[in-house]
Amino acid sequence: MIRVVVVDDHELVRYALRTSIESEDDMCVVGEATCGEDALVLLETSEPAVVLLDLHMPGMGGLDACRKMLDAWPQLRVIILTSYDEDEEIFGALSAGAVGYLMKDTSPTALIESIRNVSEGQTVLDSAIARRVIRGTPDAETDDPGLSEREMDVLAIMARGASNREIARSLWISEPTVKTHVSHILRKLGQGDRTHAVVDAMRRGLVRPPTRTE
Repeated sequence: MIRVVVVDDHELVRYALRTSIESEDDMCVVGEATCGEDALVLLETSEPAVVLLDLHMPGMGGLDACRKMLDAWPQLRVIILTSYDEDEEIFGALSAGAVGYLMKDTSPTALIESIRNVSEGQTVLDSAIARRVIRGTPDAETDDPGLSEREMDVLAIMARGASNREIARSLWISEPTVKTHVSHILRKLGQGDRTHAVVDAMRRGLVRPPTRTE
């Protein structure tokens, strides 16, 4: 059972999300909150796998809440669900550790599939957001970054939002080895963190952006 927490200050939005989620046999809503502060308190007892998080709410907003959630519970999978698609917020959410960025006009079917996908370690982006992410990054170098075959394997799994432990299990290698590969990938791509490395790799065509199109 995929346990989901919904964080949004609009009651009708929470009702619609809860109705869609609880119509599925493999997931349930284990809590709702109207702001970041309440969400952090709720997470102490609700133990969700996935959090659907709005960006603009009274009090603590979604970006700050996302950072604090993942600092305290790094295993959480956070999907930003919002009406805002400004570059600052998109990149802010990805940098904060969100593994999904969807617009509120996403269809219920696509949203449910996205929840399942992120719970399995994937990353999901609205198709328009994925294009914005690729176009919105600084110009990437056009030369071959010189990634090894194994580094490409690690990068492909990393682009789905997988942790080092998940990458290690997928490739049957140790976590310290994964950390070494990730360090080499960041250095060769000239990036300071995993999110920007993945975005750069998407621009170079090394990996394909995960998208939701409905």
